Amino acid sequence: MQKVIVDSDWGGDVMQLASVLVSRPSEYKVLGATVTFGNASLRQNLQNAGAMLRFLGVDGVVPRYAGAVAPSEVEEQPEGDEAHGRTGLGDAVMELSEVAPAEMRAVDFLIDAIGREPAGSVVLVATGPQTNVAEAIRRAPEVMGRLKEIRIMGGCVRELSGYRVNERLERLGTESILRKGNITERAEFNFQQAPGDARVVLESGIRVALFPMDCTHQLTFTKEREGRLAEVFGGDVERLKVLGDLLSAPRLIDERKWGIAPVMHDVHTTVSMVAPELYAGRRGQVKVSNEGETDFLADEAGPHWVAERVVDADAVFEELMASLGRLLLSRG
Repeated sequence: MQKVIVDSDWGGDVMQLASVLVSRPSEYKVLGATVTFGNASLRQNLQNAGAMLRFLGVDGVVPRYAGAVAPSEVEEQPEGDEAHGRTGLGDAVMELSEVAPAEMRAVDFLIDAIGREPAGSVVLVATGPQTNVAEAIRRAPEVMGRLKEIRIMGGCVRELSGYRVNERLERLGTESILRKGNITERAEFNFQQAPGDARVVLESGIRVALFPMDCTHQLTFTKEREGRLAEVFGGDVERLKVLGDLLSAPRLIDERKWGIAPVMHDVHTTVSMVAPELYAGRRGQVKVSNEGETDFLADEAGPHWVAERVVDADAVFEELMASLGRLLLSRG
């Protein structure tokens, strides 16, 4: 059985990736959910994590741990863009957890849990700012080096066609531009929020599988996929509403900045574990600037594997539908 820890800012994308794991209890054991700042504050994200674990039916089974409130050596959380709304869940309203977060802090849990397991037996899925992970590496590099790998959603390797917008998300002109970021025109959100921490992780020597924004943009929540969601969950109006709101959360920002349907970012980190044939990539070295911009140098002997292509986006979406169906349709 593969053991996994999920470290993230726990928005709707994280519910998707977690469902792929917890719907396969004979294959994967989620040891814990570590929480960081990101699309919302740490406090909000810790509440969101509990709500999503409850929604998936594993509240009290998967413990959650509070982590970083801001990047390393920074007192306040950087300004975001509220891509998933003020709560990080869009319009979704979810029942809160009745289980309190664990008293142990996220970094302490990471070091303790990874240190107790055999070397090479734990996968860390990290899809928010990398501060918790970087701090654990700084404090206990030998322990963190026991990880099998870190699977990250972050950065952007290739430029994408998009639009320039102002602070009110109004387009500044009708002509497209080349963007390499969603929070700024040159930086993806997770790496831009804590670029120094991202560098620590990428330079740690730990095996990394990276799913950058130019790959994740290949799966969006289109009208056709909205219809498929309704087809699967049409008999459960309440859960259908929650799922639809979570998957639609970044609709406004993705339409204004990119002219596309809501992007489904984080789910690739775990669908690629159960169906690796749905992804193509290459090895190399990823570097992150002080502003969060990502550069990639292809190298067959490089320390990082970078996903470049979703081979079949519909098949990825069906893996998610199957995972959610197994978890939700069997429960009252």
